[in-house]
Order: sequence, then C-alpha cells, then structure tokens
Amino acid sequence: MDSATMGEMVMAGFQKLGFIQFSGIEGVEYASGLNVVRMAGGPEHYNHNGDVHAALLFGLAETAAMGASISGIVDLLADTFIVARDGRIEYLARAKGEAGPFSATAELSPATIAETRANIRARTEIELEVPVIITDDTGKEVARAAFTAVIRPRRR
Repeated sequence: MDSATMGEMVMAGFQKLGFIQFSGIEGVEYASGLNVVRMAGGPEHYNHNGDVHAALLFGLAETAAMGASISGIVDLLADTFIVARDGRIEYLARAKGEAGPFSATAELSPATIAETRANIRARTEIELEVPVIITDDTGKEVARAAFTAVIRPRRR
C-alpha cells in the first residue's frame, strides 16, 4: 500500500471521531514515520484573546503523534493495540486565529520504525515517545509536544 492510500485510510478512521470533526483537523502528509495534520480554526475554536484554544492545539498535536505512531506499522495493526499513555506540550508563542491554519508535524526515524516493527512481531509491549512541532501558516513554531504511544500485542 502506498503512503497516500495509507494516509487516506488513517485519516478516514480519525474523521469518524467527534473531536476531529469539531476541530476540523485534516490530513496533509502521511508516510512511514511521518504524519502532518492541519487545523484551520474558526471563531468556535478561539479563546477570549482570539487565539486557538490551548486544548485544541493539544488535540492537534496528539492526532499527529498517534498517526505517526502507526505510520510504519499499518500492516501489523490487526495484531496490535495502541493507545496514548500521556502527553505534554510547551506553548512557545500565541496561536493567533488569523495566523492559521496551524500544522502539526510528528516524525519518527527509520530506526524507530524498524525497532517498533520488530517488537510487534516479537509480541513485546513497547512505549514510544513521539515528538510533535506545531507551526502557524508562516512556519513560526507556536508549540512543541511529545506523546507516549503504548503499543502492545492484541489479546487473542
């Protein structure tokens, strides 16, 4: 399966979730080890200062991270259970509404993907930290985040 088809499949699954529908998160780029998602934002997403609400930026980052965590293992998902265990975010600049859309990029190295695949095949539980960078439409970083994806064998 090529990256574009895989990305469409992953985003189609995400689009079924109410939070994704509310926030307007959409897929931009998807490949093994990479997930880029975007959120345009509208008045319903802004706080009293006209900035994108922090919770929505956190959700955007989590969506990018979890997409990246499965990006190199889509063919192994039937045997795998994946969940976010935790996440943290550092807000670096205001996410002014007019500076959108905002993009979140999560990227994993080929070595991390290979190790993840080997652990899944060995039926070994792993925890994978997935870094994320959020930028505005000018490329300015507005936040950095990291999420821990727990990947374990599906119970038989």
